[in-house]
Amino acid sequence: MKRPWFAELEPTTPREVPGDSVLPERARMLAELLGPGPAGWAVELGATMAATITATIPQLAVDAVADEVAKGCEAVALGALSALAFDEQVPFAAMPEVLAGPTEVVSRGIGIEHMLRSIHLAHSTAVDVLLDAAERVVPERERFTEMRRINEALFSIVNLLTKNMADEYARAHEAWLTSSVALRAEIVEDLLRGTAVPMDRATRILGYDLSRWHLAVVVWTTPTKPAEPISLRTAATQTLTAAGCTSTLVLPVGAQRVWAWGSRTSTPPEPAAPQPLSAPPTPVAPPAPPAPGVRIAIGLAGAGVEGFRHSHRQAAEAARVGALSTRATSAFCYQDLDIVAMLSSDLPAAREFVHRELVDLAGCTEAVSAVRHTLKRYLDFDRSLARTAADLHVARNTVAYRVQRAEQLRGRPATVRRLHLHAALVLVEELGDVVLRPDPSLD
Repeated sequence: MKRPWFAELEPTTPREVPGDSVLPERARMLAELLGPGPAGWAVELGATMAATITATIPQLAVDAVADEVAKGCEAVALGALSALAFDEQVPFAAMPEVLAGPTEVVSRGIGIEHMLRSIHLAHSTAVDVLLDAAERVVPERERFTEMRRINEALFSIVNLLTKNMADEYARAHEAWLTSSVALRAEIVEDLLRGTAVPMDRATRILGYDLSRWHLAVVVWTTPTKPAEPISLRTAATQTLTAAGCTSTLVLPVGAQRVWAWGSRTSTPPEPAAPQPLSAPPTPVAPPAPPAPGVRIAIGLAGAGVEGFRHSHRQAAEAARVGALSTRATSAFCYQDLDIVAMLSSDLPAAREFVHRELVDLAGCTEAVSAVRHTLKRYLDFDRSLARTAADLHVARNTVAYRVQRAEQLRGRPATVRRLHLHAALVLVEELGDVVLRPDPSLD
């Protein structure tokens, strides 16, 4: 039977279940059993565990690996609360997400010690949160018994996780070592690090000529709408072929990301025509829309091994920005995002810069957002009221009013530190709440 005190659990910050969950179906089922408060509390616990792990172990804080950590932690949190509420053992089959992580980790060359440490960090975090909750909501006469039961349940989960995680890591590692992808990945990693690699050996193993012009892409899938690996490879190949590449190298990096390069002999691949500075960024698109959940980032063309390396670095930066972007698009080109990528490499500093430059213009209301967007377009068009009005399809007087209102919110004219102002507005336009909200690490 469900123990009544679990009904009193609530997240510390409001959460919508399943909307705020990385495992929405699982969270919805728990909400139906225990109520939205306990389910939201478990989702929050999973997020807290994941944040602790990625902050302490940076090797697990990268793209798809961090996504798997988040899903694994939430699966454990939901499963643990369900087991405690119904006084049952947690069946490992109910937490399949936990075993998805080792495949991603192995393909990135991350050691098992980091995974095992993550289990103990999650356990420590869960103990603190659960015992604190029990002290608050469990009646005093039941508290000692419940705290003892909580400790026993969590230690049981840790033992189960440690054994199964180690077994799965060993299986994934063995499969990786025996695959041809492992050898190709080793060569590519050496090239990207700048390690000297005999070109004839690299060309033979990769089946790709490194002496040509190269264009790099990074293709990934979103955690909320995961796509099949074949869809990632197809999107990469189609994008490179559309850019005029006659040869391609496609390298899976785990199950949720692909690195790829395309080459031409004498002239650089052309992913898109350069956009005028006054125009909004126009993302490069593959010849056919990619599958739902697939995202594509594209670097700039470069020659030889240096071009191979630099184009990939640019594509990876475009992918980082794309993962944070507010734009509803599937393709992100470094040539459109280079300034945002450079300014957002240190996100806490970028947030501070935005708030320092915009002051009250950094507000999140719809009215402030409209004023801020108008000011950005006004600066994009070199402070032309007429061109801004035509672009926004509003009256010229409306533009003038909004610019004046923006200057009032900022506390100084748009001509003061104009370059800094424009840069802050570009950051907000691309990244939205990521740079507008306070630094989450300070919460």
